[in-house]
Order: sequence, then C-alpha cells, then structure tokens
Amino acid sequence: MFQGFNESTIMYYKAIHKENSKKVYQDNEQLYLEGVKYPLDELYFELYNYFNGVDRDLLSNRRRCISSAYNDARFCCGTPIKEYFYVRFKLNRMNKKNALGFFFDASLDGYKYGLNIYNPDANGMNKIREYILANKHYAKRVIEDFNEACLLEIQGEKYKKEYYSKEDIILQEWLERKRISCTHEENLSPVFYEREILNHIFSAFDSVREVYFMLKEAL
Repeated sequence: MFQGFNESTIMYYKAIHKENSKKVYQDNEQLYLEGVKYPLDELYFELYNYFNGVDRDLLSNRRRCISSAYNDARFCCGTPIKEYFYVRFKLNRMNKKNALGFFFDASLDGYKYGLNIYNPDANGMNKIREYILANKHYAKRVIEDFNEACLLEIQGEKYKKEYYSKEDIILQEWLERKRISCTHEENLSPVFYEREILNHIFSAFDSVREVYFMLKEAL
C-alpha cells in the first residue's frame, strides 16, 4: 500500500544532484530502492486499480508506466542518472504523437500531476479545436465543470494573436492555445510524505475525467 514518499527519496536525489554519476547511484542504491523504486511500485498499483475503473485503454505494464533510474544514454549529455521520477498512464498511439495521458512527476523542485498530451503537434491541436467548435455546448459544460472543481489549472502557451475572439470566453481559453495540459504543481509539502497525497491525486483526476474523454474523442 502506498504511504507517500520518505526521507530516503530526498537523500537519494540530493546525492545525485551533487554528483550525477553511475558510481553515486551505485553507492546510494539502497536509498533509491527505499525512496523511489518501492514507493513508485506501490503508487503504480494504486493508480492501475484507479484507471481500471476509468478507461482500460490507459492500462499498461509497470515498465511502460514508471521511470527508470537511468537517462537515455543518447540524450543524457553527461547526466546518466535521472534527477526526477514519474508514473504515467498514457494511451498507446502507433505514431506516438498526441498521446493523451495522466501523470505524477516529482523532483527536488517539487511535484506535479494531472492530464497531459505527450508529443503534441499542430494537427492534434487542430483536431481539438475542430471538436470544440463542432460541439460547443457539450465542450463548454465539460470545461465549466472542470473550472468549477478548481483542482487543476489549464496550461499551455497561447498564440500572440487572438483567432477566436468571437467565441464564448470559456471556450477561448482552450481554443487560443498552442498546446493544452491540466496540471497542479507545488513544492515538496508535508503531504508528499503521506498517503493523503494519493487522495489529492485521485480527486484531481476525477475532476478532469470528462475532459479526458472529450480530448480522447477529439484526437
């Protein structure tokens, strides 16, 4: 059962942040197991059970959902060890573009969770806009319910020029963006070390569930 993260989580990442090397990882492997791997495994199984009741298309094995300790050697640029960790449940897309998914990410800087579109492109955003414009009443209700819950924040760079100024202001917030994510971010607060963080995550995911299905249909 997931009980939150712990002091070993912080001690491990402080060591890696001080010197990012395979030797430091090996010297601190027990901290990694206690503070990262074991809690992540427990969080994965809690989220797996949750998403089993949301959309089974999101379900994937542990290896696909949980970050590894090592960075990809092709892109690590002298930092072989990850200085962050995550659990992500994403829809499996053949071309890997515009993959909708829920996430929990954390590092020494803090943690965040929510709904994201991975590897987005202009075509994906165009599909979302077209869907919203073709289903304005439904989209507005979904977005209003999401806004009222106020557990996640809509994020994503906006265009400098307004293209949809004549549309309802509720829809404009989504139509005018180059990309979209729904995210909660905060520093490492006491709840990070408690099971209570799981309830926060579940509540946030519940609040964006209809948005997820709307975006899934659009994409």
